[in-house]
Amino acid sequence: MRAREGQRVRAEGGPEVRRVRPEDWPALKALRLEALQDTPRAYGETLATGRAHPDGEWQARARRGAEGGDSCQLLAVRDGALVGTAAAFLPEPGTALLVGVYLTPGARGAGLLDRMVDALAGWAREQGAAVVRLQVHEQSAPARAAYARLGFADTGERAPYDLDPTEHELVLERAL
Repeated sequence: MRAREGQRVRAEGGPEVRRVRPEDWPALKALRLEALQDTPRAYGETLATGRAHPDGEWQARARRGAEGGDSCQLLAVRDGALVGTAAAFLPEPGTALLVGVYLTPGARGAGLLDRMVDALAGWAREQGAAVVRLQVHEQSAPARAAYARLGFADTGERAPYDLDPTEHELVLERAL
């Protein structure tokens, strides 16, 4: 699947993966708040911070992911409900950064992460990126294992975790 505007792909019996649309912002907000509650170490903001964002912030996030340019955000939709999201942007030429990955507990373990990451990797390749990078909390063994399975390797780089500088995030990378 390529993450082009309006394109939809559905695996046999699975959720549809599509690019976010500006009108998705209320559901996107609800999914992000769920993510912040479910896996708080996976993100650089707290649930309280997420709840404090005005609606205009959520609308802007949805627009950014939908418009293209240097970013792309995908949603996984099952029976009209969002069950996952992932985004990528281009912080520098040749590199894409994977961010904001979340699957609801009921959507995990069925290959949806693979579909979303592969679609974003395809988008990044189309934008001229040679690698996709991401940061994952050092204590998040399930996420580290999932990314390793998807071909991401530890670069050896460490970044301070935004919410607690005594903890770190590992920088992982996958060639495109």
